[in-house]
Amino acid sequence: MIRKFLLPAIIATTIMTAAAQEPTPSVTYGVRLAMDVTVPGGGRSAYKTGAGFSLGGIAQIAMPRGFYFEPGLFFTYTGMTAKNLITFDEEYYYQDAAKYYGLRVPLDFGYNFSVAPQINMAVATGPYINFNLYARQQLSPNLSAPDPLPDKKINLFDHGWKRVDAGWSIKLSMTFAHDYYVGITTGIAFTPLASYGDKDKKIRIHRNTIAISLGYNF
Repeated sequence: MIRKFLLPAIIATTIMTAAAQEPTPSVTYGVRLAMDVTVPGGGRSAYKTGAGFSLGGIAQIAMPRGFYFEPGLFFTYTGMTAKNLITFDEEYYYQDAAKYYGLRVPLDFGYNFSVAPQINMAVATGPYINFNLYARQQLSPNLSAPDPLPDKKINLFDHGWKRVDAGWSIKLSMTFAHDYYVGITTGIAFTPLASYGDKDKKIRIHRNTIAISLGYNF
């Protein structure tokens, strides 16, 4: 009778002891501030190269042999200036910059390696999703119209701009003294930020980016 309970107890104790000895995955948290340059692929006829910034945090989860998984969450702002005399409709032209705010969620997989004492280098790649929360642009009236109208601001989401777009990033970074971070990231869009116009003059804008980042790890 005792043996029936003793053997399961020994097995359970062995499993619990082994589980307790398993190393807990190491997680490093960090903050990042980046200057973003946006190249509007497919929309160069309407917009110039834009600029903005992103601010947020990451959680780097260590994996075996120097590999890691790094999700993040960033607030983003971008402005892309319209080229001169781009027609919106018969009464208005695009004016000033298209300004949009949102949240970016990157999901990077990378590899860390040491290049010198107190200096680590990393390469990473992975998908990201942009959740666009705000997109507005100023319009100026066509002064040659019979009855010129006042300036107005439009919600770009009502004119073909997307609430969600996505892409793939490639990142190279260095960390100094375990805490201080600098990196460069390229982002290649694979879904459009905007798609509008008729079949003859269809415009599809992809948000391709280059970002230089500074950060601190806790």
